[in-house]
Amino acid sequence: MINGVIMKIAYLLVFNGLSDWEPGLAVAEINKSDKYQVKTVGFSKNTTITMGGISIVPDYALDEITYDDAAILILPGGEMWENDPVEDLVPVVQKFIDLEILVAAICGPTVFLPRHGFVENVKHTSNGRKYLQKIIGEYPGSDLYVNQPSVRDQGIITANGIAL
Repeated sequence: MINGVIMKIAYLLVFNGLSDWEPGLAVAEINKSDKYQVKTVGFSKNTTITMGGISIVPDYALDEITYDDAAILILPGGEMWENDPVEDLVPVVQKFIDLEILVAAICGPTVFLPRHGFVENVKHTSNGRKYLQKIIGEYPGSDLYVNQPSVRDQGIITANGIAL
């Protein structure tokens, strides 16, 4: 709540190696609103260092997310997504989807979504079909891949690394 107004939260995942430029425009526009506020969420509340060398202390840890006031979970890119299945995040993303709260994946996390079956019946995009196939091979829902800069379907937003 700010000045007596209840605001929805746009949760931005932060982690070591975060591609800090990718969510920049989205969070700046969200922050202009008087209906939403951006809060950072990490795997823990320990300081993270982005790819650009910026230190961020998360506002929340994953287990502190309050879904009642959540508007969106923004998953920005970073090398982590290609090298790590990021299992700790699976139940969080599943809960956002189950509660019909938007999940946005920019660049690297477009690997995470199909890896865990989140786009099995959802139109989606990434950094290219070959990019996904190289990292995770064929996956359920690969026939729903759309070669566009960004795609929104069934509460999931996907974007390639240069779309935003």
